[in-house]
Amino acid sequence: MPAFSVLTPIVSRLVVVLYLTSVLVGVCGVQEFVQEPEDQQATQGNTVVLQCVVKNRANGPVQWTRGGFGLGIERDLPYYPRYTMIGATVQGADKIEEFSLKIVDVQLEDDSRYQCQVQATEEIPGIQSRYANLEVLIPPSPPEIEGGPTLAVIMGQPTNITCTARDGKPQAKITWFKDGIRIDDKVHELATIQSDGKRVETTGIVTITASESDAGKKLECAAHNLALQGKEPYKTYAILDIQYPPKVQMVMDNDRVIREYELVEITCTGTANPFGITWKWYRDGAEIEGATSSTLKISSITRDFHGNIISCEATNSVGNTLKQYQVNIHYGPQFIGEPRHVNVEMNEAAELYCEADGNPAPSIIWRRKGEFRALSSKSRLRIARVGKGDFGVYVCTATVLGFNEVSREIYLTQNGVPQIVSDKTQYAGVGDRASIQCLSISSPKPENMIWRNKRGEVIDYATSGRFSATEEDLPYGRKSILQILNVHDDDFGSYNCTVKNAYGNDTVLINLVEKAVLPLPVIIGSVVGGIAVIFIIVITCIIYHKCRHSSNDSYAETDSNTEIKKRDKNESPTEFTKSTLMDQWRQDYKYRCSVDYDEDQKGSNNGYSSYSTDHYSSQDFPNGHVIEYTTAVPDEVIPEPRFESSYNTGYIPSTFRSGSRTDFIGRNDLHEPYRLPPADLSTTKLATNV
Repeated sequence: MPAFSVLTPIVSRLVVVLYLTSVLVGVCGVQEFVQEPEDQQATQGNTVVLQCVVKNRANGPVQWTRGGFGLGIERDLPYYPRYTMIGATVQGADKIEEFSLKIVDVQLEDDSRYQCQVQATEEIPGIQSRYANLEVLIPPSPPEIEGGPTLAVIMGQPTNITCTARDGKPQAKITWFKDGIRIDDKVHELATIQSDGKRVETTGIVTITASESDAGKKLECAAHNLALQGKEPYKTYAILDIQYPPKVQMVMDNDRVIREYELVEITCTGTANPFGITWKWYRDGAEIEGATSSTLKISSITRDFHGNIISCEATNSVGNTLKQYQVNIHYGPQFIGEPRHVNVEMNEAAELYCEADGNPAPSIIWRRKGEFRALSSKSRLRIARVGKGDFGVYVCTATVLGFNEVSREIYLTQNGVPQIVSDKTQYAGVGDRASIQCLSISSPKPENMIWRNKRGEVIDYATSGRFSATEEDLPYGRKSILQILNVHDDDFGSYNCTVKNAYGNDTVLINLVEKAVLPLPVIIGSVVGGIAVIFIIVITCIIYHKCRHSSNDSYAETDSNTEIKKRDKNESPTEFTKSTLMDQWRQDYKYRCSVDYDEDQKGSNNGYSSYSTDHYSSQDFPNGHVIEYTTAVPDEVIPEPRFESSYNTGYIPSTFRSGSRTDFIGRNDLHEPYRLPPADLSTTKLATNV
């Protein structure tokens, strides 16, 4: 069959349809949209209408699609309670029908793309409107400032403060205000799309560097988007709490001069936020243990603190602050280092040094001992060419105004052969610890001092067990002490002490003698007898006083007269005067020689000491030594006595004890003890007659 014959029925039918359509259109008009929906924005909760007006609809049903899905063809859209197709029909030359979509209480789910469609009929094809986007506007949630309602901000430190507005559509705009003044500097935002893909979380960040004046101010955050157009933005605020490390002031009475040994209080006061302050104190960077309050008390400050940096450190949760104070203490003079005695040859130059510390700086005066003429006011005394008369003891005196002066003795000695001046007989008891002293005068200092036993052998201290020797340098030489523990009978006898220096040597035999010990019964008897005598004296005195009170006045007068007569008869004026002068002479002797036997050499504790010129003697030795021997007096460092005790040996050979200079002139026997002149009665008489 030809192809033409097959297509003939189909073509015929199509021709009929086209014909009828053309007839219908010609009769009813063209089916088209008079009004199509447009893009709109609607705030959540409001009502919106999407327009759809159709002209000459050919009985095809009308429906709306949302996001490509049909909503239904009934006007009340039963499956979407908030949706309705509204509108009326106007019949005229053309039939006009409205199928607008009304949405009440708009919600986020309504945010979509919409289209109005007229479905096709068997005769007329359907038509679709353009797409219209409905944007649902959602206001943000009330903003929140992180850390509010009170913001802790550290003063002077840049701080980021965040304010977050959630659930906005579109994203919110964050605006900052401080005490009503808008902040435009150092402000930025971060936007984060939420899980539904539509709402946006907006975080506003402002960076502020707070000052103390910002304390208590209101920092306000405002959030606004299109959903709040024409309305006030949502706001929140926080109060600025400006925190700062302690501000510290160190309180010192700077007008008051701090003197050594005074009570000193240093107080630190501080303000801080938060206030909880802990305190620490430091001395030259080292923490002072136990000092945890705002006040540091030094009960008796010493010169060791002078120049130190005392610091107080205040700490709170924000940070710490350190305040410092350099201590300035006024204190009296004190010598630096040990005395440096000098030994030289005749005609050589000599330099004597004396350095003292004090605040204010001490003044220095050099004198010869026993003289008042000042030789120098510098710390160094130089003698260009030493003569024989220059050897001796020099006194350096350091003075600080307002404090007691201190003095130090410096020996200038002549080099020569050493001499031993110890007592040749010394004592110890059996079982005691014996100390045999060998005192040498030596310039320069001895190279060695050697002890030999009774057999002439050098004592081996390591193997002897009980023997040991110690040495002590003195201004004019050296002292060696041979000690014997638990003295035995066979330890008594002669010991050889030999001293040697660069100019020669000297040797002496010192005899160790057993000292007499009273038997125990004798001691007990003496004690008991002494107590009995005291008891008898007390009883006698009591009886005497009782009898005296019972005597009458006439008897007392007679007794007194009788006593006067007896004294007139038995004592001549000359004898009475002798007795008085002898007592005075003994008193003077006891006074002059008491220094030699006062081994403690205690100074006065009143801060002052007398400067005596009698406590030394001068001797010209056969070997050329010229030396002054003295009872050394210690430096004065309150409350110690005035003269230093570095060379108070506690032992001065009897030959060189206190006396006048003339006591030793012409004396050749250096080991002969100093003796007082015998009492001369004729002299006494002359003294009486004066």
